Amino acid sequence: MMEANVSFRSSLDRIVRLAGPTMLRVTGSGSISVYPQQHCYVTDIHDWEAVFSSKLDQVRVSPALWSVPPSGALPLTELRWRAAYHHVLSRMPSDAITRELIQLVSWPNLSRLPDELVVPVTRICALLWRKPTVGFLVPRVLEAPVHQTCALLEVLQDFGHVTSLGGVLGRSEGAPDESDADLPAAPPARATPSLVSKLWQRLVGH
Repeated sequence: MMEANVSFRSSLDRIVRLAGPTMLRVTGSGSISVYPQQHCYVTDIHDWEAVFSSKLDQVRVSPALWSVPPSGALPLTELRWRAAYHHVLSRMPSDAITRELIQLVSWPNLSRLPDELVVPVTRICALLWRKPTVGFLVPRVLEAPVHQTCALLEVLQDFGHVTSLGGVLGRSEGAPDESDADLPAAPPARATPSLVSKLWQRLVGH
């Protein structure tokens, strides 16, 4: 089945809901075989930036012929994180800033994240684990790119790992102004075990 201008994430979400294995072909990049019941996938794609940096003009989704994934299959969570992150990154304004007070609800399984997202996600979660933080302060404290950090915050919220203390995670465009001084102060940091403290110190470079 051929589709025009289809979102990679929407195609993947539809595949995940299917009962049997399915193959997704991305024109000019390769293919991805997804096994929803076994929660894994295999692929011959190496250049993921090429997949997500250009519009997908043709994506073919067809039932796979095999029912058992081959050895070396990768966790499906990894692919879903990669698709969600690039989807949010592509549609989010470059100057979008989270202004809500946000907190960590749960840690994602770091062993099932794409390699390129493990470090930034770990740093964000470590900061929010210590104490709730106003969204736009997260990239400042971590000295991380604003656009990528805001995108990861939204993905973390989509997957239920981050929530806003004021309700739905909000974003507004433009840099923060003097009115930011009226934003609620974050609660005091919780007592942390030595292991987490050491992890935080390594992540922030202290």
